[in-house]
Amino acid sequence: MDDLPGTDDLLRAMGVLGIPGDPLYIMQDLDPDRRRAHLLAHITAALVDRQEALETLAALDVEDRADLHWAADRAAAGDAGVERLQTARLAWVQHTVARQRGRRPDPVADAVATTLGVLAELLAAPPAAGPVADDAIQALCGAADHLGSVLRAQAHPV
Repeated sequence: MDDLPGTDDLLRAMGVLGIPGDPLYIMQDLDPDRRRAHLLAHITAALVDRQEALETLAALDVEDRADLHWAADRAAAGDAGVERLQTARLAWVQHTVARQRGRRPDPVADAVATTLGVLAELLAAPPAAGPVADDAIQALCGAADHLGSVLRAQAHPV
């Protein structure tokens, strides 16, 4: 793709935005495409962190944030690319949770990683309507609602 930034552009962006990290260490002995991927991942993580802070400072509610990100996703990827961006974000979270989990069983991390994987698949290729798929989707919604109720009750005991 011609619109992908070069290594020099990414290094400048890190400097201009004050993104932490030693670019030489980040790039290590990687080939040019991996260098760019590693630098852009560091830039993206720093920008997401700053974005969340600015959204909070601006007192954006869930609806405002949804509208903001929907518009930004459409501007960046077009209407047809929105699901691709959402699926990529879910995959990033899934990979990070799996990496943090380590080698020992962790029921919370396992549940999060598995659910994120299913959600990414669901966004990427919704199943054909039918009793089995409909029942599975309904069960996922019910389980998520139940777990959300339990977590909210634990966070705010009466």
